[in-house]
Amino acid sequence: MSFKWKWLLTTFVAQLLLGGIFTTIQYIHMGKLAEQDLLRIQESFQSELTKAHLANNSHSLNALSSIVRDFYSRHKPAAVWVNEGSEMAYAMGDVPDDLTPAATPLLSIFDLPNTGQQLKVLFDENEVYRGRNDMLFYLAGVFLLSALACSMILLGLSNTLSARLEDLRSKAMELQSGKIQSRIEVTGRDEISCLGAAFNSMAQAIELQMKAMEESHARSVSEKNRLDMLLSSLASGVAYLDEHFNLLYLNKALAKMLKIEALNPESAKLESVLIQAGVVREQRIRLKDLVTDYFGNHEMPVELNFTDGRVLQFRFAVYNDKIQGAHAVLIVDDVSIRKNVEDLRNEVERDPLTGVLNRRGFDMTLEARLSRLLPGETLGLMFLDLDGFKAVNDTLGHKAGDQILKTSATLLKGATRNVDHVARLGGDEFAIIVARCNIQLLKNIAERIIESFACDKLLVRVRQNHGLTVSCSIGAAMHPLHGHSIQQLLEISDEQMYQAKKAGKNCYRIAGVATELLLGDAAVKV
Repeated sequence: MSFKWKWLLTTFVAQLLLGGIFTTIQYIHMGKLAEQDLLRIQESFQSELTKAHLANNSHSLNALSSIVRDFYSRHKPAAVWVNEGSEMAYAMGDVPDDLTPAATPLLSIFDLPNTGQQLKVLFDENEVYRGRNDMLFYLAGVFLLSALACSMILLGLSNTLSARLEDLRSKAMELQSGKIQSRIEVTGRDEISCLGAAFNSMAQAIELQMKAMEESHARSVSEKNRLDMLLSSLASGVAYLDEHFNLLYLNKALAKMLKIEALNPESAKLESVLIQAGVVREQRIRLKDLVTDYFGNHEMPVELNFTDGRVLQFRFAVYNDKIQGAHAVLIVDDVSIRKNVEDLRNEVERDPLTGVLNRRGFDMTLEARLSRLLPGETLGLMFLDLDGFKAVNDTLGHKAGDQILKTSATLLKGATRNVDHVARLGGDEFAIIVARCNIQLLKNIAERIIESFACDKLLVRVRQNHGLTVSCSIGAAMHPLHGHSIQQLLEISDEQMYQAKKAGKNCYRIAGVATELLLGDAAVKV
């Protein structure tokens, strides 16, 4: 049942209930008034009988008849009769044969002076309660008609109200279905009109927001298309990862690298995709570490080998979003060619025994470093020759000699910096290219080298067990202080190295500098 009919039914029943209560109260009140009138009539009639008796001093039937007829015409009782003993001596109206209990309150009995005579008057209930009954029908009709009239008025008002509310509801449903242009016609200033005006304001605000969202979405789609076009044109593979290592997006280059035709959201885990792409079994553990810790340790790129011979390098750019959590952009490059070139270059430029630069690598590196020097920048060159190496090689064999050479290369790299380059020029001759150096730095490096040779466990063991001492003689020069060309630096450094040999070995000489080197307890000036 709709609210309108509930309202009407409640109003109608309430009016009838109030009318019934008021009518009942009036009914009881009018009944009491009728009973009071009946009592006054009885007292008046008794008074008339008393006056007649005092006047005539007789209660003969003829004397009573005129009084009774006058009373009967004025009050219209149902019956009036006189009993003498058990016989009826006089009667007017319809005397009942047997009085019902309901009629007993309406029966009035008057005792006459004559012995054995009683005057009985039976009042007509309709006459006694006529006013009450007329009032009952009147009030009932009035309240019924007023309830009907009020209900009709309310029905008309509710129909008007329901129509306007239904219009509001239908417009709200249209707005919900996407018809944001829906509006309500506002014609007045009542509450429904104010509600309609508020609805129109809300609909207008929603329309503006929808248009703004559509424009923003259009811009986002346009930006996404441009970004996708840009990413698709890159040679590097690009992917977007969430915090659970799911691939949310990847460009065409990465799809080609990983041999993915279509991205399946259910199996788009980075680890699964890379395993499916053919990561070699030996690097599965490294791959596991990669996808479990790349949010915490992502600074260094990671290279993975694949079964088809490719080498892919993975780099991460991680950022945290307050709403979506940690995310990362994955950049993948195919470094197979570069790795092959590096491997080939190592074969050509590296000494296979010691892992340092060979003569070719040394020449290329020295030429490249000198060609890139900035104005005012310096470069040092150190030549080294192992002292006592030939004796070790002849006494202990080539295997021991190879181990001495590898140990020497390790000691030289440990005494220099990452920006410096160590090279084996051949046999037991080594060279060091020192970047951005000065005289003091060359001294420090030379002293560290000599000290490391003196303290190395392998060389100490060879010295103690076989009486063979391996040390080194060092010669150094600096660009542009001692020479400007490669040839000048090579010649000066080589000459300084031979000067160190002549000075007793296990020492160093720097072009144009006098240096003191402590050998045991003796101070030797070079």
